[in-house]
Amino acid sequence: MRTRQEYFGDFLRYTSVAHALWRCYECERFEMDKGKVKHPVLDLGCGDGFFAETVFGHLETGIDLDPGEVGRAVKRGAYDQALVVSATDMPFKNNSYNTVISNCVMEHIPDIDKVLSEVKRVLKPGGRLITTVPSELWDDDSIYQKIFNAVGLNKGAQWYNRVCNKVSKHYHVNDLEVWKKRFKKAGLRLETAEYIVPMRSYHTFERWFLPAIPSKLWKALFKRWTLLPRFWAPAYYNWLFKDLLAKSDNSKGAGYYLVAKKVK
Repeated sequence: MRTRQEYFGDFLRYTSVAHALWRCYECERFEMDKGKVKHPVLDLGCGDGFFAETVFGHLETGIDLDPGEVGRAVKRGAYDQALVVSATDMPFKNNSYNTVISNCVMEHIPDIDKVLSEVKRVLKPGGRLITTVPSELWDDDSIYQKIFNAVGLNKGAQWYNRVCNKVSKHYHVNDLEVWKKRFKKAGLRLETAEYIVPMRSYHTFERWFLPAIPSKLWKALFKRWTLLPRFWAPAYYNWLFKDLLAKSDNSKGAGYYLVAKKVK
């Protein structure tokens, strides 16, 4: 089984420190269940396919709204087919997939109920949705929110949350009860719900979020996070964050790992 540090290194070569730090926890958790994932698999919001290739090696189908990202996924060869498709109106037949994965995507889609309904439709009986999303602690336990509140600037804390979610294009930052209700409405039964990205790591992520903004602009302009692959980065940052990444932490976190099964 690959380690959190290895996944951190994989993403550091091509992305920002903040992005790599968040992704390594998601990859680690997906890795734990990789042997249980039944094919065929649909990757909803596949992006450029780097996540799927890094964790799974190869999957059957990836979909995304961004033609450029889908084009890069095709070149990467991470899927049998990668398509420009909306998750709210998928062109697949009923009962087509045993598993739908969606890594850090659901929170970015406004019509989440329609997406979950489509997921249920394309899943085979007994099929599963595996997804990661921000938890309520993304808003409620932010380090900068704490700073604003500590000095009596409660409106400043609310402003920070709004700006951060707008920059991150978050439509849904919710607690577990909200996700349970959404799944139930769509005909999915929540089986697994675990916090990921422990708060200490989340607060470190926040401190590196602002330095990552130039990388986000570079990605928007040139379709890549860095000018050149940073082969030096994994060794340096794994050393810098060695205590943070080595620690096993089962406390609450700023993200959720959720598994929901299609109700027959």
